Amino acid sequence: MIKKWLISVLSALLVLGSGIGAINAQAADTITGVNASAALAIDADTGQILYQNNADQVLPVASISKLLAVLVILDEIKAGQISWDTKVTISEEIAAVSTDTTLSNIALNAGQQYTVKQLVDAALIKSADGATLALSTMNDTISSFNEKMQTKAKALGINDAQIYNAVGLQNKDLGSLKVAEQADDVENAMSAKDVAKISQAIVEKYPEILKITATKTATFDTTEMTNLNEMLPGNASAVADYTTDGLKTGTSDAAGESFAGTGTYQGHRIITVILHANGISRFTQTANMINDIIGKYDPVTIDGTTSFDKATTVTVPNGKSVKLSTKFVGKTTLWLPKGTGLKSLTHQLHYKNGKLEAPIKKNQTIGSLTLSGKQLSFLDSDNIKIDLKAKTVDEKANLIVRTWRSVFGS
Repeated sequence: MIKKWLISVLSALLVLGSGIGAINAQAADTITGVNASAALAIDADTGQILYQNNADQVLPVASISKLLAVLVILDEIKAGQISWDTKVTISEEIAAVSTDTTLSNIALNAGQQYTVKQLVDAALIKSADGATLALSTMNDTISSFNEKMQTKAKALGINDAQIYNAVGLQNKDLGSLKVAEQADDVENAMSAKDVAKISQAIVEKYPEILKITATKTATFDTTEMTNLNEMLPGNASAVADYTTDGLKTGTSDAAGESFAGTGTYQGHRIITVILHANGISRFTQTANMINDIIGKYDPVTIDGTTSFDKATTVTVPNGKSVKLSTKFVGKTTLWLPKGTGLKSLTHQLHYKNGKLEAPIKKNQTIGSLTLSGKQLSFLDSDNIKIDLKAKTVDEKANLIVRTWRSVFGS
């Protein structure tokens, strides 16, 4: 009898426990408001991860691929290989893709020339597949441009991306341009972290591109284009106190509704990634993610005026001043849970040459401070290093003083 009673109690506890787990899981979903195959939010400058879910899994990304393609084009413009005014002549094959109404497109006329600027605008504002293919084949084949994108991805620390074309279509959708040695159903795939790294590279190296991605309407030749990004200011999905100005949508059967976004909150830029939104709109999920971050974290700026406990006062054993005040180099933002501050972080000081010796010049970089904590996680590490400079000059103490200190201490 007792044995049966114990079994009944244990069974009831197991059921209750599983129910509590389900309630907690639902509560977590309600708090974040994110239901996607993968999601990620980072600080654009530092790469600090503000939210992540399944961010390492490689998934189809559809037209988000165009960000990597445009990044290659931007590098070539910077290198002087092409310019914004370079004319691109449209081939019959590209024209055929551009008039396929089952794809995201703006019709291009065979034999007509368009500038690189026109085609980039069409690729980023309207997600035009034909325009993107025209960019990728103006000096390359589909395959050779793929190699350029793969090389660029690896340079960004991306080693798991699957790249088959510049637009994110399945190989068979390219018609006569499809790559013969690839299967018909192959499709570009990346992880949310991969997408974030590409987005981060664009906004860091080419912030002027945000003028294009923030454009709500524009004219291509005689065609009116409306930006597919529903989070731009004034749109229904815009977030209060957060100004969205990019970046790129992606939609396919395999990728679902996906979105790589960026915007600023109190002057601090955030990059978001939603891959394959489930049920709720990709824009609503992004808005929920942003609002959750704003509600939970404060952006704390570290610069030359920041005081960090005693960590920025260092010991110079052979200096006239044994204690030397330092300051942080540049400006860095860390997102910390509301109600906490820099003192909640663990710090470790690293001297430039392993030890600190006078003479030291004013503004000389003397080492770096590593900041870490359970709330700190970055794309490629679990800490951040910030350089330290001397606030003042510290000359070397004379021999008598140094001898005295070695005998009697400082």
